[in-house]
Amino acid sequence: MTLPLILSWLWPLLLAPLVLQPRRHRLVALAPLPALATALWIPAGTRIEPPWLLVGATLGLDTPGRIFLGFTALLWLVAAVHAIRVLRDSPHAGRFHLFFLLAMAGNLWLIVALDPASFYTGFALMGIASYGLVIHDGRRESLRAGKVYLILTLLGEATLFMALVLIAHQTGSLAPSATALTALDDLAIGLLILGLAVKAGLMPLHVWLPLAHPAAPVPASAVLSGTMIKAALLGWLRFLPLGALALPQWGLLLVLAGLITAILAPLIGLIQTNPKVVLAYSSVAKMGFMTLALGLLLIEPQPAPVGVLALALYAGHHALTKGGLFLGVGLRHTSGRQPLILAGLSLLVLVMIGVPLTGGAIAKDGLKPVLEVLDWRWLGACLGLASVVTALLMGRFLWLMWRTAPHPESGYRPAGTAWGLLIAAILVLPPAVALGAGTKLGWTTNLDIIAIALALGLPVLLAALQRPGTLDGLLDRIPPGDLLEALRPLPPLLRWSQRWIKRRWADRRARLLDPRLDWIDRHWHATRAGTVERRLARRPVAGVLWAGLLLLLMGLALGWP
Repeated sequence: MTLPLILSWLWPLLLAPLVLQPRRHRLVALAPLPALATALWIPAGTRIEPPWLLVGATLGLDTPGRIFLGFTALLWLVAAVHAIRVLRDSPHAGRFHLFFLLAMAGNLWLIVALDPASFYTGFALMGIASYGLVIHDGRRESLRAGKVYLILTLLGEATLFMALVLIAHQTGSLAPSATALTALDDLAIGLLILGLAVKAGLMPLHVWLPLAHPAAPVPASAVLSGTMIKAALLGWLRFLPLGALALPQWGLLLVLAGLITAILAPLIGLIQTNPKVVLAYSSVAKMGFMTLALGLLLIEPQPAPVGVLALALYAGHHALTKGGLFLGVGLRHTSGRQPLILAGLSLLVLVMIGVPLTGGAIAKDGLKPVLEVLDWRWLGACLGLASVVTALLMGRFLWLMWRTAPHPESGYRPAGTAWGLLIAAILVLPPAVALGAGTKLGWTTNLDIIAIALALGLPVLLAALQRPGTLDGLLDRIPPGDLLEALRPLPPLLRWSQRWIKRRWADRRARLLDPRLDWIDRHWHATRAGTVERRLARRPVAGVLWAGLLLLLMGLALGWP
């Protein structure tokens, strides 16, 4: 059992230096295979403690970790097949594959890590390596997106590091249990929530997502939005005392933050024209929804055993579906089988919305015990609003895809085949997992939401078809990285303020300080110094001093005591 858990993340790390050579680029597709095999065959509850790793690491698979490892490895595999073809003609393909494998290794490592040190090492490796994926093409927009991403990532990782150090110190364990985590104080919990909120993309820390996704190549966007942001959710599930302690204040904070994110992000995404930006805001909204469910578990710990498993399954559903949508955007531009691509994208949109008879409906139905644990009517109304605007957002994405002009290229058959197998897995896995767990299938979940979304969206669609350009004035009014654009005047204003303060200080100094210096100069040098010089000039003091100094030197030279 030891070797598979170690190879699941070590294997892509070992392959990373090899893929710099063009003839070895295909090795990228082999990197996720040990992790996928580990998720399929290593039973939940497996645990090892290799003493040679870090300060004494603890690796293993609990049930949520096994789910995370399975969908993460599967999406990295499909994205790797796409990356081989997409980057085939790029002069920097080797560099991309290197960062791709490093980010993959970090992502897989943090999933099997049960101790804070190993989790942080994988998390940091994933975050830093992903910077190379964002800035791959070197365009000005990509460099700006990479700068924003790197700043927020480093701040988040520094905060997370402090949180994990406090967790290890306060629990007295390098692999704390849920019971031991009840000893955490508010500082450790606050730092943990804040440090992972950056990766989760909660508002207002979400600004890197809509900038990074259009900048990165499609395979990188798929794993960034599909699996990497889920690392934040896994960290919360692993290091918060879920089920062992009620934290109503922190839970309410997560509920409100998740709710604001789930409602505002789709509203901003609705007026975007880049389909990858639309998908980025959709990911922000879905992470807000998962954060809200996590907050409810902190307020009411009783459904935690069911809720943690349901959250893991929902995260897997979203990761695979969102990754498939991003990869479909690339195939829509380049594949020659456009009718099949459009059909696959339409099917994925229906799954993402949670249309009845799809895996999305089953995944959301599994969270009902969590969402209904508190009798808050306002929360149900707000969740309904968030679901409606999310459905409208996915309709907007599908509209953009249908209007996209493709430019078919050859050589995309393996990528298209892998994408088709991913869609098949998305359709089959949720019902299979639900049946295996002995739970009922919530086929009709979201039926009312879909009806409301259709009632709101169809008139807009008809108006757009009959009068094209009617709504163009609203499009891109809020650019990607919305809050950053609002803060764009701030740096020039700060520079102007700094110059103004310097000028004011110089003027004040000139008025207050310089006259005093002039007075000192005039009175000291003109009176005191002048008087001394005049006295020395009137008396032969200088000659006497020189004569005395000469006699002293002669005496020392002759050996006088």
